[in-house]
Amino acid sequence: MLSERTLRVFKADALAARLGDRVRSVGQPRCDVRLIEITYRTQGVHDEPADASAMLLLPEGSHCREPKALLGWARGTETRRASAQAEAVAQAGSSPLIELYAAQGYAVAATDYLGLGHSSYPFHPYLHAATEASAVIDSLRAARRVMAREGVALSGQVMLAGYSQGGHATLAAQRTLEQRYAQEFDLVASAPMSGPYALSQTFLDNWSGRTPAGANVFAPYLFGYALVAMQRVYGNLYQRPDELLQEPWATRVERLLPGPDNVFQLLREQALPASNHLDRLRQPAFTREFMENPEQPFRVALRRNDLLDWTPRTPTLLCGASRDTVVEFRNARSAYQAFRARGAPVRLLDVDERLALGLDGLQIHTQAAAAACMLATRQNLLDPERHQMGQ
Repeated sequence: MLSERTLRVFKADALAARLGDRVRSVGQPRCDVRLIEITYRTQGVHDEPADASAMLLLPEGSHCREPKALLGWARGTETRRASAQAEAVAQAGSSPLIELYAAQGYAVAATDYLGLGHSSYPFHPYLHAATEASAVIDSLRAARRVMAREGVALSGQVMLAGYSQGGHATLAAQRTLEQRYAQEFDLVASAPMSGPYALSQTFLDNWSGRTPAGANVFAPYLFGYALVAMQRVYGNLYQRPDELLQEPWATRVERLLPGPDNVFQLLREQALPASNHLDRLRQPAFTREFMENPEQPFRVALRRNDLLDWTPRTPTLLCGASRDTVVEFRNARSAYQAFRARGAPVRLLDVDERLALGLDGLQIHTQAAAAACMLATRQNLLDPERHQMGQ
């Protein structure tokens, strides 16, 4: 633990008033929630010492005295370098993590990952499974220390959940916890949501910027982010960005991803070519080699971060939406089929029919499916597992 500060306390009655009619679906808040920002020690891509920041949500109050399950939350893609969840939530005055989890008695540790928020790490290793996992796991360790110091009792149950990039990070953390830290953490449930688990195949299938559900307007930014990150992790993708990317974008991409703007700002500013003009971003020779050569360095880097070659032991609920155009539902289906074939305790949930018909694929990924999956996985996995311990 490097630092800790309380930013805000949310009262249960104020949370209920803010929810309004949504209380019927989300549940009546029964806990006050203390929001704490921490920085903590973790490790970098070469196992070197590093630091990261995280948001802790601690349930409190007279109606919330039972020992708490600890939930490790993994955030979605963030391109703004300084984005710290604790500060954003304190300023906004609300968060689904508070309404759906902490106000219902879950203690939540939500990492900002390496290279984002208040981390001093020199870059964000986007979609690098090993450091996604270590950032999540070390945030759980830090949360335990804070809660012990604050006198907050834990039940011993540990759960994982995350959305989009966070779905990938959740599955990576689950694999590491099960394979290396089963004696340290009693992992009882995992809920990866809308993540690119079959990472290399996802990039192959969606190279054009389209998914079966439609155009992915984020495609140029997700591609650029992954390319820059994998170069910084492995060091063998290019000597200069213009070997793989065309100008003027080749000279921009490393300072944008991450950089001063979030992905919605980048999209509005047209910082990279539109998804239907990805051929203007990539060098033609790079595209040919990527599509034709399985040993092309970027393909190899992506393949090293695929997450389907193991067998989960923890009850796992994969959630997504079939109209999602950013991370196609095929990822969840592929993971489900691979894990079930090896006898893993995994379920699959498509929330698409619960969503409004008029939404486009971007709205589904960034808003509707996220909300639906967070509620559905809590109701269908996290709550039942917690209640087995009488929580």
